[in-house]
Amino acid sequence: MKLKPIFANLALLTGSVLFCFVVFEFIVFKYILQTSDAIPNTSINNIVRYQPDSSATLYEPDGTSHQVKINAKGWNSTKPDYTTTKDYTTTRIAVIGDSYVQASAVNVEEGFAEIIEQQLDKTGRKTEVYRFGIDGAPLTQYLFMLKNAALQYRPDIVVVQLIHNDFDESYRFLYGRYSSSFMKLKLEGEKIEEVAPETYQPGWVDTFKKFRSFRYIYYQTGLSTYVRRLINLAKGDAEKQEIQQAAPKHGFVQSAIDVRNIGETDKIRKVTAYTFKQMKDLSKQHGFKLLLVMDPVREAIYSGKPATEYEANSLNQIAKEEALKQNIAFLDLGYAMTKHYNEHKQKFEFPWDWHWNKLGNETAGKAIAKDIELQFLK
Repeated sequence: MKLKPIFANLALLTGSVLFCFVVFEFIVFKYILQTSDAIPNTSINNIVRYQPDSSATLYEPDGTSHQVKINAKGWNSTKPDYTTTKDYTTTRIAVIGDSYVQASAVNVEEGFAEIIEQQLDKTGRKTEVYRFGIDGAPLTQYLFMLKNAALQYRPDIVVVQLIHNDFDESYRFLYGRYSSSFMKLKLEGEKIEEVAPETYQPGWVDTFKKFRSFRYIYYQTGLSTYVRRLINLAKGDAEKQEIQQAAPKHGFVQSAIDVRNIGETDKIRKVTAYTFKQMKDLSKQHGFKLLLVMDPVREAIYSGKPATEYEANSLNQIAKEEALKQNIAFLDLGYAMTKHYNEHKQKFEFPWDWHWNKLGNETAGKAIAKDIELQFLK
């Protein structure tokens, strides 16, 4: 058997594959089928965030794009850096949350945190808003970020943005690229134990995400959904995965969550009560004002039906009740969004995604700024 032709064919095949890779990586997926830039994650002080001093252009299904600017501390923000130095003529506000605070799918300057700052500046009060947002974070991680990131900047006011998947995901251990890097609560009867987040370690997906070809094929074709399903199957979570996939078809999704995951009312209330109390204690110890803000059940707004007809609204009710018990200021954005929708019939999210669009961020930012002014700055 002659080896020379075999090696020649292998060399030709290897060269062809490399040539195709170069063409797709540096021409097709850069100029023709444009794909989003990668936003690397990292862990600083055991808090998962984004790679400091980086930027990205992200593309949406309709072909539009938006800009992300990660500052020196690893947060998407118009401020290049955060400082612990305080100018006492300026009101410093820390906004904590998940992808809504991170400002998913809108330009960095269009996020509601920046809208708050702009609105309060218009009143003649000098304001600076620092945001701490990472996609996927639950309520318990907000507490962890407050204690271990936001407090070092000595905010005068802390705004915590709540959405409907924040509650059960605070004690459910989900599979994901960095979901184990979020603080969780372990519930055993009446006992509640904080489970510290694991330090984020980049995996194989992070390595491959550096390539445009991978990002396009893995994310923009929907391949990532099937890969996650296989991982869940391998880890014995097949039943939950099947439920999640069937939920949109059978009407189980409200406010972008499967409402069958929020039936454990006792656990959700315990998590909420514990987390809110910890936040309230911190506000007393460090002298900042605390405002909890929650996304409404937007389906109720669009349908004109009472929010109480939607199961997801039970989470708004629990949050409001537990905030009242702790004497924490609470703002449900339902009033502001209902008023705007009734007047203009414009929705607050994207056709392909439940995150707030530019209008949603603007409406939320203005409502929060007004509430801050009325409750804390008069």
